[in-house]
Amino acid sequence: MIKKYLFAILLFFAGTVCHAQSLSLQELQSLTAMNSDQVYNYLILSKGFKPLGKTLLNGRYYEKFRSNRINPEIAETISLGEGNQLIGGNTTRQVIYYTKRLQDLNAMLIQAKQSTMTLIFQGSDIYQKLFRFDNSLFMAIIAVTHDKKSGTVQLDEK
Repeated sequence: MIKKYLFAILLFFAGTVCHAQSLSLQELQSLTAMNSDQVYNYLILSKGFKPLGKTLLNGRYYEKFRSNRINPEIAETISLGEGNQLIGGNTTRQVIYYTKRLQDLNAMLIQAKQSTMTLIFQGSDIYQKLFRFDNSLFMAIIAVTHDKKSGTVQLDEK
């Protein structure tokens, strides 16, 4: 009986010490179709992200959110493009996920390889390794810096 309680306490502390990635690839895909209210409810209330305001990147406005990790060195950042209304009434937006943790990027790569998306391109430039995944609904580009200290996942709904 005592072993069970000790094991449960050990699991609890192991879970709080470990820093798992805050969002999965599937959750990022869901963000592409959410309206602004749904995004706020999901990221802030459900996932504990903090809004950082709007930023201008390449002539487009993005709403930025940062994860609530205690150490800012390993905080993840989500940038969401402005929502576009499609003919059928659905909303679509670009999602960019940024992290400084190699474990998070590796998890995203594994999730992309196990998903319905197909690896279309794998290569590198002078700054980063690039992986492009594609299917009939989504296009994802995963970029990992050569020093493996940071990277991004850019996700677009078609």
